[in-house]
Amino acid sequence: MYTRDIKQWISSLKDGSIILAKTAYENYFSDMKEATFYQLLARLNEEKYIGKIAKGLYFKPYKRQVDNLPEPSKLLDFFTSKYKHGMLIGGKMLLAKGIIKEDNNPYYNVITNTIEIKTKRYISNLVIETVDIDYRSSKVRESIEMLEMIEIIDEYDNYDKNKLDEFIEAFAKNYNEATFNKVLNAKTYKKRNIAAVKLVLDYYNVANNLSKQLNTASKYQLPGHFLKYIEQ
Repeated sequence: MYTRDIKQWISSLKDGSIILAKTAYENYFSDMKEATFYQLLARLNEEKYIGKIAKGLYFKPYKRQVDNLPEPSKLLDFFTSKYKHGMLIGGKMLLAKGIIKEDNNPYYNVITNTIEIKTKRYISNLVIETVDIDYRSSKVRESIEMLEMIEIIDEYDNYDKNKLDEFIEAFAKNYNEATFNKVLNAKTYKKRNIAAVKLVLDYYNVANNLSKQLNTASKYQLPGHFLKYIEQ
């Protein structure tokens, strides 16, 4: 009976729909044991009624073609949901902001609160990492973008310095320390990234208490672009 009910529900979905097992259970099938529901989904996958993307993540295939994962763009939309559940980071983030002109890396780095995983997971051309935070907040996204940019900017030789300066200045002017600390609690960043942020904030005379998170005796290796913010 349960299998029939699940099949009927799946048949009501559009081809290519992504099924997050935990959410589907909570919304539609909480009258059965959760472990039973997961077992039945796994069985339907074995029968090639549905396809599997990753643990706890399935999809309704087009014409039973369970070996063909959904289009990468569809997966990206699922994990980010227009900033409701995640966001792009890495080179594709810099590319979208015009800071770099090209990124030859075929992978899209994504952080999301859609699924719970302990390590990065490769799905199609996406590299997925769980970071549980409210992406709907523009200040949250700005803080993440700043820290991620600091992490990777030295990997690119021909970045647009003017675009980067505009990006950094906009971050400083919109800085919110409570939000920034939320980001640091949700995702681990190197101390040198925090040191670079403090350097920028001090340059623009933005009040902050980031020194509490840094070791005054340490000399942090900053990205080359940030040396211009050191007071002469």
